[in-house]
Amino acid sequence: MTSVVPFFDPRRAYVAQQDAFDAVCRRVLASEQIVLGPEVEAFEREFAGLTSTAEAVGVASGTDALELALRALDLPTGSEVVCPDLTAAATPTAILRAGHRPVLVDVDPETLTIDVERAASAMTARTAAIVAVHLYGRPAAVARLLELGLPVVEDAAQAHGLVVDGRPAGSLGQAGCFSFYPTKNLGAFGDAGAVVTSDRRIAETVRELRTYGERPRHYAHRQGTNSRLDELQAALLRVRLARLAGDNRRRAEIAAVYDQALGRVSPPGVHHLYVIRSQQRESLRSRLAEAGVETAVHYPWPISAQPAFSSARLGGELEASRAAADAVVSVPCNAHLTPGEVERVATALAREGSLGSPRP
Repeated sequence: MTSVVPFFDPRRAYVAQQDAFDAVCRRVLASEQIVLGPEVEAFEREFAGLTSTAEAVGVASGTDALELALRALDLPTGSEVVCPDLTAAATPTAILRAGHRPVLVDVDPETLTIDVERAASAMTARTAAIVAVHLYGRPAAVARLLELGLPVVEDAAQAHGLVVDGRPAGSLGQAGCFSFYPTKNLGAFGDAGAVVTSDRRIAETVRELRTYGERPRHYAHRQGTNSRLDELQAALLRVRLARLAGDNRRRAEIAAVYDQALGRVSPPGVHHLYVIRSQQRESLRSRLAEAGVETAVHYPWPISAQPAFSSARLGGELEASRAAADAVVSVPCNAHLTPGEVERVATALAREGSLGSPRP
């Protein structure tokens, strides 16, 4: 049977640093603290350093990070929060869970990140914040969004190590929110997330909210939740953090090989995903599968097409997000691909490029 180039294989990340992972597992499991202990504190310091922020607060997932960051802004209940229509469901889910209403706006047709002009035109007297998504590891125009005069929360779930206008992703807005889901550039071996900020009030509020709103312990003075980062995931993330820069360089090298095969130049970023577009997506995916290349789609439906988010307001026409959702295809692009696998994907892409099928 012909082998398949996997879209993602979590075992490879483990094998790459197996001795270090095994050592920290033994250390944590032999310790007295399993949740919110010294490993979490150390990871928070190190991740705040990476993002050039004063504080990092570990939480249970990227979705929780977004929700708690929005809640920490203390917006009026039921406020409108602008976000792009092309994003993961986590983005509007967090807005709704924080007690607000998503306002869906179109994306830039080239970068597929939020269109600033569309965001500006969608604002009303009830609009209280904007969520800027660094989709696929591509930089959203955070500086321009901040000029609109509202708090900006960065959804940096796909942007670990990304630099935007000379500053790390997560450090430009009032808060930055990260996911450490296993497929991310910095992935845990389960769910995990973090909020980064240089606003100590926001950081302290998120710390309270992640433990039922308690201060001191067992005295809840606000309604919170259970969103604690455990010691084991924090320790494993510390091991992986040491390799993040090198892993991102490898992703860039792979993206450059694919670019050459397709005769294109990718948008700048940290290449969480390598995405092409085709009007014959399923035919393209079938041909790539026949060539032994596994693919995925991020995302097959815009948020505006999903029933769970019918309460969202549509902030204008959404033609770019809907066209992209019909066409995008992600191919394998992670630091653990072998040179032979990269060449195999590139050969398959070059064949498609000669047919005039894919585009950035």
